[in-house]
Amino acid sequence: MAATQVRIGVMKLIGIRVTGSREELAERVPKAWRELVSRIGEIEGVVDPGTYFGVVPEADHHKLAGVGTYTYLCCTRVRSGKSVPKGMESLIVPAQRYAEATVRGGNTATTQATLELARFFAENAVAPNKKAFGLERFEEKRQSVLAPHGRFDYDVLRPLA
Repeated sequence: MAATQVRIGVMKLIGIRVTGSREELAERVPKAWRELVSRIGEIEGVVDPGTYFGVVPEADHHKLAGVGTYTYLCCTRVRSGKSVPKGMESLIVPAQRYAEATVRGGNTATTQATLELARFFAENAVAPNKKAFGLERFEEKRQSVLAPHGRFDYDVLRPLA
């Protein structure tokens, strides 16, 4: 499926921050998703129960592979002004235009979505906004954030400059 341009308004997210090498994130992110899902009842004002956001500083996508520390936040969207449970943090994601692609299918689906996003950037002569956040949007009715994933079905949103 071809990537498209979308605009998402400002969002307040609450979630759990994970940092480490890419290898460490592969282990830590699933644990953080399990913790967030198990503690979702502690979060007040969830906007859309069953919808979760993985948040990545776009600059992390532009680091040399395997070099440095990476960040991933496992989040849910909330109404503004809500308290933050202990061990979690809030994040305001400003309104932003994104290139959006859906990851749907088996293990090759991630590669296909990445190629669709690269094609979108090239064909539209646009660049990613390295100062913004990239998003992964998971809807429980399509794919749980809890591993294992037999089949993928989620959206990847890369911020546009």
